[in-house]
Amino acid sequence: MIGILFGAWLFCMVSFCVVGVGCRIACRGRRSRGLACVCGRHERSSTRIGGGAAQATGGLIAGGSSRLRSAEARVRSLQQWYVEGRLSMEQYEVELDRVVGLA
Repeated sequence: MIGILFGAWLFCMVSFCVVGVGCRIACRGRRSRGLACVCGRHERSSTRIGGGAAQATGGLIAGGSSRLRSAEARVRSLQQWYVEGRLSMEQYEVELDRVVGLA
């Protein structure tokens, strides 16, 4: 019984390690081509795509989805309007959902 449990534990550990190494290799390959990686932690390489424009503005959400990064200017203006009192919380949330594409 102990042998079966140890074998199952060993199988799980080896499987998780293999999956982790495979994801790391896939991530490194996609990052070297300038694409967003499979793990979602790394942004696109600014050296290949769009110069340093994304890094010069300081990302809105580090490692967020590309949908959020593409709408960063509009989200910043919505935030400014909310701070200035031109939008209520409900209006801000509705506009934010519309900009991000969730509505």
